Amino acid sequence: MKIFTTLAMAMMVSLSTIAQISSTEKQALIDLYTQTKGDTWTTSWDLNKSPEKWNGVIILNDKVIALSLTDNNLTGELPESIGDLTHLKVLNLHKNNIEGNIPEAITNIKGLKVLNMSFNKLEGSLPSNLTDLASLEYLDLFFNNLSGKLPEDIGTLRNLKRISLYSNNFEGQLPASIENLENLRDIQISSNQFNGELPSGIASIPSLKRLSIFDNNFSGDFPEVINTLDLQELAYQNNKFNTTTAIAVRDR
Repeated sequence: MKIFTTLAMAMMVSLSTIAQISSTEKQALIDLYTQTKGDTWTTSWDLNKSPEKWNGVIILNDKVIALSLTDNNLTGELPESIGDLTHLKVLNLHKNNIEGNIPEAITNIKGLKVLNMSFNKLEGSLPSNLTDLASLEYLDLFFNNLSGKLPEDIGTLRNLKRISLYSNNFEGQLPASIENLENLRDIQISSNQFNGELPSGIASIPSLKRLSIFDNNFSGDFPEVINTLDLQELAYQNNKFNTTTAIAVRDR
């Protein structure tokens, strides 16, 4: 994906010629390889070689700063030790066969900017300390079997630019604190089980360009002010809003 490519190219300029990552980080990578059947990956790792030669591993100043293994047939559950990759900026595991829960330890990666585990078979709720990831900009978890509620204090993730959770089983109300996310451009939470009234404060998010909430159980009055926003995408049909006009689909 473009986000990963741009970030990786910028960081690779000053890569060390011979990377010497810590034994803890190396073991975390080996745990990932082992628990997701690395020998059956589309592009596997030769564990006899140095980690900087492993596909999708980006190392800067002897620290693993990005891991991208998209569409690579990772199968199984993620190890808790993935949280030992504390210097990661990008974790991109899009389109694999990863099962089980998102490890709680992932919230140890305080500088994480991109978390993409979309198009997998993940289940359970979000990590309880998700909002500890204060640097997070992109949260992409669409097309999984995740459930539970969004954290009430999601508004503390002030750097968040995109939250993409569509096609899961999330429920509950959309936290009112979401209106505090001034950098948020995309809210994509369609095809879940969210309910209750839509926070009217969404209309005041200055950077918002996409709002996709169709196929949920939202109710009450739809904030008509949202219809006046200059959005690139607006979709809120198949909910339980009071007004019969709440069937808007706009995409440009």
